Amino acid sequence: MTHDTANSSSTTYLLEEEMIINNKWEIQNFIAKGGKGEVYLAKQLNLDRQVALKIMSEEFIKSLDGNEEEISSETMRFHREVQVMARMQHPNILQVFDFDQLEINGMKMDYIVMEYIPGLTLRQKMPEKGFGHDENKVRTWLKKYFFPILDGMKAVHDKGVVHRDMKPENVLVDDELPKIMDFGIAGGYHLNNVTQDHHMLGTITYMPEEQFVDLALTDVRVDVYALGKILYEVVEGKMKKGRDKPFHSAALDNPQTIFFKTLDTIIQQATAKNRNQRTPSVKTLHTALEELVMDSDGKGKSPTGRGHKYWKKLFVISTAVIVVIAGVWITHHNSGKIKPSLEGNHIISQQEVTNPLNLSEFNFKTPQPTSSPGTDKMDNLPAEFLASDGMMMILLKGADVSMSIDDPMVSEGKQVKKTVSVKTLYMDQTKITNHLYVQFLNEVDGIEVKEKSVLRNGQLLLLLGEVKEGYEPITYKDGIFRVKSDAVAKPVVRVTPVGAIAYARFYGRSLPLMAQWWLAVQAGHDPTSLIDTSPPSQPKKREWNGMWMMQGQNPEPEPLSDPPEFGIQSVIETTVNNAGIQGLEQNVNEWTMTISPDGTPKFHVHGGVGELDHNEAYLERQHWEAFSSVGFRTVLNLSGEK
Repeated sequence: MTHDTANSSSTTYLLEEEMIINNKWEIQNFIAKGGKGEVYLAKQLNLDRQVALKIMSEEFIKSLDGNEEEISSETMRFHREVQVMARMQHPNILQVFDFDQLEINGMKMDYIVMEYIPGLTLRQKMPEKGFGHDENKVRTWLKKYFFPILDGMKAVHDKGVVHRDMKPENVLVDDELPKIMDFGIAGGYHLNNVTQDHHMLGTITYMPEEQFVDLALTDVRVDVYALGKILYEVVEGKMKKGRDKPFHSAALDNPQTIFFKTLDTIIQQATAKNRNQRTPSVKTLHTALEELVMDSDGKGKSPTGRGHKYWKKLFVISTAVIVVIAGVWITHHNSGKIKPSLEGNHIISQQEVTNPLNLSEFNFKTPQPTSSPGTDKMDNLPAEFLASDGMMMILLKGADVSMSIDDPMVSEGKQVKKTVSVKTLYMDQTKITNHLYVQFLNEVDGIEVKEKSVLRNGQLLLLLGEVKEGYEPITYKDGIFRVKSDAVAKPVVRVTPVGAIAYARFYGRSLPLMAQWWLAVQAGHDPTSLIDTSPPSQPKKREWNGMWMMQGQNPEPEPLSDPPEFGIQSVIETTVNNAGIQGLEQNVNEWTMTISPDGTPKFHVHGGVGELDHNEAYLERQHWEAFSSVGFRTVLNLSGEK
């Protein structure tokens, strides 16, 4: 924390100089006081180093006037800050050292001990009136301060966390090294929600509209928006009355050069009012800015020049290679239809599987089934609820679904349209993550690991090892499965359909039937499909992602932000469709299944992502196959559904 001077010598503070806290910390001086807390300079006695000690102020607690709900929420936010910061190990994120309690005036109070940064905030590294259209100063500032901040924010997002209060005042600068702080209202995939729906928390200047509407539904794009606003301020100066239009896109004032015209486009995209038109991730923002700086550092070319052409050429070449390999490596199923391949994915041979598939073998000693939320009142089901593995599940109303399937009466692979009636069900909001799948592997009985194969009862569940060069999400050592820090919130891949079914059965759920998957797609297209049980005063806002589902209506659909050949996104970086399902048709493809008349399961890959380039594509695959671009989600079928 940074040093500041007390505003008044008559002000009293909770902690006094030379006070010893829990035999570990000696208070040396007061640093600062905010709306909720006090920060002190302290010395760690055993290591003789200076630290910052933060404690919730007694005045703030008293201002809550005994409101137990508010006191509980504020205490939980204080705990949240510690919980999030303790997970972060990055040079551009403020480090936390300790969390404990002390007693003052008969009241037990929590405190946090953090790095002490005797410097300035990022605000002091930004001129009040901005750099104007001085390319050299803006470019230098980007490289010196903003790029490290983007590195730190990407590390935050890779942990499945959204900051939700990004602003210059929440970045300290330690000897020119920026460090992100203040995670008090952070949210994310693995964090329980502290804020009630009616709460509006954050700093309105840097807050997009969806954060104002419902903080609980925000994702990484709120941080992208805030970062875009900071970029704007670097050029045009600090937001002031009349210029700080809440929720609007920022734009530079009359940019003249190629550099600033391109930067203006980047800022406008990062601060787009509609989050589905906004820059989708910090990684994408970082890439665009690096390309801009790289070109301007070279021969002054615009990003439509050398750098952009290089990446565009690389993408075209990569796509061409995929097409060529897909054309060479083709697969036939029983009907004789040629199926597109999953290029670049590892497929194992049937000989590596010791037992034939038998769904009756999916019994567990300690299952953790998900209880259906009120099957006796089908007309009053909640729009969403938490399953036993911690996954949020979304209600999908039953409907007739039209989909294309292979015609079993012909051998040329012709597809026919079929209408199927699908009952009401719950579906996972996102694909199952590495974190959740490792949690399952460490809890279930009968797991064996042979080289890189994870098996149960002779059935292959998952392939370990590198998914791509430098990315190995799951490891196994000393009988324990672990997730790499950069893979926690990313979807699990290289899982077989058997591995997906095993996970679903353990938690009392099912792998989606093909028709159920198409129900989610269909509901996602329909603006009237959103199920919302909130009272009128607290509306839930859902948005949908567009993508290829707009084919025929939009000649230039928004491209995927991170194609499969370039990496796998965190599930919280993907967009939400009209039905409330996140990441559908994005990021990686998904396993689904059908049941033949004789009860035999058949497995398919769905998704429309990457090499599955049209909305009726699907691949029939074997139960022992695993791919680096295929994950899964589950459904909860409702007994008693009409």
